[in-house]
Amino acid sequence: MKDFRQITFETLFEEGLTSLKDKDFNISSLSENQNLRANQLFNNTKINNERIENSIRTYSDNWSYERIGKVELITLTLGISELIMDLSPTKVIISEWVKLADKHSSSQSAKFVNGILDKLSREI
Repeated sequence: MKDFRQITFETLFEEGLTSLKDKDFNISSLSENQNLRANQLFNNTKINNERIENSIRTYSDNWSYERIGKVELITLTLGISELIMDLSPTKVIISEWVKLADKHSSSQSAKFVNGILDKLSREI
């Protein structure tokens, strides 16, 4: 069964990050608790979108924001948003988002996401 991270990732992958501004998400396929967490993640991402983008730009050494792939960008955006929310242990958050990057892209993507989330988690 998919969890809130997988669903939020898939939703933003299909809809695009720009859809955050204009859309409310209702994910009926999740349990009540998982749906609550997904909505918290979407709302937090909306509220902190500028901060998250600035963090990605700052911590993506040798990569311009525009060159970051869609999978990596969405994974980083949601991962950083969840780190800001601080509702789960940092190691769990990073591990889950790295797994999603690896699943939907490559091990290189997973390493990239891990590096940025790890560096950023020390600052948050």
